[in-house]
Amino acid sequence: MEVSYKGKKVTVWQINKKDVYPEWVQALFDTNHLTWYDDRLKILVQAINPEPRRNLKLGLLANLEGHYGGGYKMGEIGDFFDATNGRVVSKKKFLSEYTFKN
Repeated sequence: MEVSYKGKKVTVWQINKKDVYPEWVQALFDTNHLTWYDDRLKILVQAINPEPRRNLKLGLLANLEGHYGGGYKMGEIGDFFDATNGRVVSKKKFLSEYTFKN
């Protein structure tokens, strides 16, 4: 399935524990960029498809919020992880903002 966001092709994965992971997702688990905490997924966004502008924004937001890092996002089972843009979106938001074709 081909997925796009704002007219650009993106790599996405619906967060789940039951299916066999796509190769790129398994590689992220193997390098600890993805880690399960019960039924929540911790994602080291800054290490996945790094983009200096996004990483700078995450770092500045973290400093303004008063904590170190800022490079992690948490996802719930059923959410979608957009690895291209470093986003975790709900299923509802995914279906309204992303386009896909088989």
